[in-house]
Amino acid sequence: MKKVLSLVLAVAMMCALGVPAAAAGAESTDARLTAVTEKVKATLDLDTSVYTAFQGDLEDGTVTPVWQLQWTGEDGGLTISATEDGKILSYNVYDSSMNIISYPGRSGGATFPKLTRADAQKTAQSFLNKVLTAGVETATFEDGGAGGLSVTSHSFYGAVLENGLPSPFTFRVGVRVSDNTVTSFYLNGSQEDYLGGIPSATPAASSGAAGENLKSTLKLRLEYVLADDGKTAVLRYLPESVHDFYVDAQTGKLVDLTKLQEDLWNTTARAGGSPYATAESAVMDEKGGLSEVELAGIAQLEGVLSKEDLDAAARKISALGLSKYTLSTASYRVNQESGEVSATLQYAYKSGDSIYRRTVTLNGKTGDLISVYSSRPWNESEKATVSLTQAQSKAEAFLKAIAPAQFAETALYNTPDSESVVRAFQYAVKENGYFLPASSMTVEIDGTDGSVSAYYSYYVEGVTFESPEGIISADAALTAWFDTYDVTLGYLAVPEKLDLSQPEWKPLIEAGRNYLYTRKLAYYLERDGWYLGVDANSGEAVKSETVTESPITYSDLSGHWVKAQAEALAQYGVGWLGGSLKPAEELKQIDLVALLVSTSGYRYDPAQEGAADDLYQQAYYMGLLEKSERNDSAPVTRAQLTKLLLDNAGYGNVAGLKGIFKTTFTDEAQISDEYLGYAAVGQALGIVKGDKTGSFAPTRVSTRAEAVSMLYQFMSR
Repeated sequence: MKKVLSLVLAVAMMCALGVPAAAAGAESTDARLTAVTEKVKATLDLDTSVYTAFQGDLEDGTVTPVWQLQWTGEDGGLTISATEDGKILSYNVYDSSMNIISYPGRSGGATFPKLTRADAQKTAQSFLNKVLTAGVETATFEDGGAGGLSVTSHSFYGAVLENGLPSPFTFRVGVRVSDNTVTSFYLNGSQEDYLGGIPSATPAASSGAAGENLKSTLKLRLEYVLADDGKTAVLRYLPESVHDFYVDAQTGKLVDLTKLQEDLWNTTARAGGSPYATAESAVMDEKGGLSEVELAGIAQLEGVLSKEDLDAAARKISALGLSKYTLSTASYRVNQESGEVSATLQYAYKSGDSIYRRTVTLNGKTGDLISVYSSRPWNESEKATVSLTQAQSKAEAFLKAIAPAQFAETALYNTPDSESVVRAFQYAVKENGYFLPASSMTVEIDGTDGSVSAYYSYYVEGVTFESPEGIISADAALTAWFDTYDVTLGYLAVPEKLDLSQPEWKPLIEAGRNYLYTRKLAYYLERDGWYLGVDANSGEAVKSETVTESPITYSDLSGHWVKAQAEALAQYGVGWLGGSLKPAEELKQIDLVALLVSTSGYRYDPAQEGAADDLYQQAYYMGLLEKSERNDSAPVTRAQLTKLLLDNAGYGNVAGLKGIFKTTFTDEAQISDEYLGYAAVGQALGIVKGDKTGSFAPTRVSTRAEAVSMLYQFMSR
């Protein structure tokens, strides 16, 4: 059992650690707290003199006692969790400045962060060097990009290697931008107790033999899937859901990790039923539905059946078993695209203290059945009285009555769980001997009374099926599938059953634990990305297309004077998409708007339909310009560019004053009163410089390169 102790000590005593550890006895709890605090302070080289109170809480487990150390003061505090030997598991700094909410200004006022991500990572690495075990643990960082312009903290994630190999542990570190200080650290996976130490990193079994063993655990099935057009069915080898396996790197034995976990966890099977048939999902979202008063008005609309008529239509479908249910609510919804009206009826009945619900959705005008969902309370003693064969007969009779033509094209796709009270039968379209699960109907039968507790159909009409002639073999597909993996050697967290006869495990056993984790040197399969299967015609593995935000890059800046500035902005997502900057082109209004809006994280892709309108909506919201000022293709002069930058940085009121500004531009006399103040402020801030002749050239149209340079100079101020 865990014992939690709270020790609050005076700052003069414990924060300075001036009391000898032996004063309270070698094994006393306060002596243990003194020892672990000294170790933690030494590891991190902590100066805790600013804090006025200290507290240590102990979670005294049977394997790894963990201390929660907390320092507090007027301006904040520090919390550290650590093991008895001083191993730091988490670290969090908090102070009053973290409660200050920063509201972003206009985009023109954006600046580069005071701390680059690269410099922050050096600080994070330095911290990790202190808290990770030297010579054993090392950190590898995941790529997190450059971060945004408005970040107040850089967050880093990554894996902890043990003896240079992957381990069960990962880390998270946060570095505050304002002062380059680590404010948070967490060693994920450290909350588990582990038996034994770190095994040798030298395997006895070969990677090749382990790979063949692991390959034997992979299973594929051949099915039709819908292509991107939604109307063409192509054949694809798809992965079966299988257990996780590993190969013991010392013995070469193949181990079913999933079964090992299930046997030790003593998991209890959940009640069967539709994944949609939860109590929460059975309740209609009242925000999207309508009140009874509104329903009465809708019932008067031409062609829409009343609640009473819909209830009668639902009860005519005897297979739904609604005789014992009472209609509680009804709501109508209009599909904005098709104009079709659906009506959802909520039924319920009470048995003892339990409430059973059934939701029936019908076509609001015809009364045709669309779907059925149910929810029921969990009852461990409840047993099915309808056999699996009887349930299947009822499911098929129901589908023949509801959708005879569609049902005729299908075959039973799955094998229901015979132990479940609710039996789910999925019938999928079958063509050329292969299923198309994307076009299917599912019925669930309540095993207690034989009624239909769920029904939903995803039938796709007008599908063209690819011929199976010339497809690759199952063995070839399995090889292609296996090739998407790497056979990795690393440490796995493997549960190990406790020896119940040993007295040291008695507290854990009494708490319901019968296992602890141990590290195993193992071979296992892992890969980058997510794969959907293997194309049966080409033999190529099909990778899921992950939608990621492409970085801004330019291919036309080699040797150009603006290259360094453009790339510095691009690191923070500021710039233009498309792969080229076109530095010499004249700057148009839409170019400038897109550039400035990108400082807020918004990406403008001109290839997308309606993108320009969306861009300007964002610009209006940010206060860059008024709707009446929109003129996408209008050229932007140097004076206009300077004004727009300064206006949106909050300098407009000052720069707009007349008769008080002077510049050193050689053509100051040609700068109109409207722009003279802006030229002066821009020159003072270093945003705008004169050309070779020292001229501001207010009426000359700016280039795209000049816009990038001026924004860079402003953000670097």
